[in-house]
Amino acid sequence: MSSKSRVELLAPAKLNLFLEILGRRPDGYHELDSVFAAIDLCDTVVVEPASRISLTVEGNAPEDATNLAWRAAAALGLGAKIRLIKRIPAGAGLGGGSSDAAAVLLALTRIHGLDRDLAPVAAGLGADVPFFLTGKTARCRGIGDLVTPVPARPGRVFAVACPRLSLETRRVYRAHKLGLTGDLKAATVFLRNYLDENDPAGPGYFNRLETAALLVEPCLEAVRKAAGARFGVPFTMSGSGSAFFAEVDPGPAPPAFEVEGVRIDVFRVRTK
Repeated sequence: MSSKSRVELLAPAKLNLFLEILGRRPDGYHELDSVFAAIDLCDTVVVEPASRISLTVEGNAPEDATNLAWRAAAALGLGAKIRLIKRIPAGAGLGGGSSDAAAVLLALTRIHGLDRDLAPVAAGLGADVPFFLTGKTARCRGIGDLVTPVPARPGRVFAVACPRLSLETRRVYRAHKLGLTGDLKAATVFLRNYLDENDPAGPGYFNRLETAALLVEPCLEAVRKAAGARFGVPFTMSGSGSAFFAEVDPGPAPPAFEVEGVRIDVFRVRTK
């Protein structure tokens, strides 16, 4: 068994370029069909071997066993000294915590030379974690844990508007009206358009949860409209919110702005 003394990884955020809700499952979770794309807004995850788990965080995240990075090490039954440098806003629908967890799983397998299927471990940590084991672009079904990689479009440029407020995923799903559901064909059509560089109509970014998120946090409607006015294009929510994104031309990100007393940070990112 080989080992390494220290592994440092970038943990990318993701955008839900398309998110359709297909219905509620018998276990209470929602069946979804989504297209995830990893972007170059990243946390840094540093992992070293240790006899027990410890975690230090630079940024806004807990430093205890509630953090998914800590739980990832515990799921493997391994000690680890973990350091997170947080850049991905929390509670924004960008998957920062899930990405950190996947990075810890990958780092510990490298450190200890493990030959292990990480997908079941990742799925046990959270629905988004399996995607981040490979990143890039993928169609994710089930509760997000059934990952099928698709051809990536690296370098595609998006603006991401992140209000400094956090949405609880469970509240957004509870607010979703069950009658507002789609079918399995929608994501297939989206992907065909997204991957077609010559399609003048564009892919049609979409998120079925957006209406529910606006019910939970009504000020997000003003955020979406303000971001759209600044860039001249419509913005779509990522995941269960609170961040919105739109495909834009390359260039520097504009400064942060404020809407209804809420500060909005703006990032210009590229797909990986």
